[in-house]
Amino acid sequence: MIKCANKPSYAKPPDYNVYEDTKMKPVSINPLLLIGLIGFFTVGSSFFVDIYRAFYGEKDIYWTHQEMKLPVEKTGNDFQLFIAEKLLQNHLSDKTIYAIDKNGTQYPVVVEDITVRLNNWNKVKATILAKATFTGVFFGIALTLLITGLVQVFIQKRKNG
Repeated sequence: MIKCANKPSYAKPPDYNVYEDTKMKPVSINPLLLIGLIGFFTVGSSFFVDIYRAFYGEKDIYWTHQEMKLPVEKTGNDFQLFIAEKLLQNHLSDKTIYAIDKNGTQYPVVVEDITVRLNNWNKVKATILAKATFTGVFFGIALTLLITGLVQVFIQKRKNG
């Protein structure tokens, strides 16, 4: 006859809660304070990054690509170039500007000889500042909620002792 080993007996759990003395009391958090804190750090960080980029960011990385230079005709809204008090386009149409090629031959400069690279920083900055306007408004709301929540917490503590 084969006998099986006795099953171990497990200790019966106590009828009382061992951790009763260390039980944490539930803490209520002011919802305005909570929303204000979350908004302060999330929207606030985005707002400050936008402001930093707009005023201290790199301005020299927004040039028209070297391979995509623009003809003079397409840059009339961005700038006008004057030579001897006369607009460059007028010089080109009147053929009053000359250049010298590699062989030393003089020829009149035509529109196709002139290309332009523009720095688009002003457009990028306008976009960043437009975004900063919205994040700034929401940051202001979050800051107002945070201050209101803090005031309510202090008033509550003063009432409760």
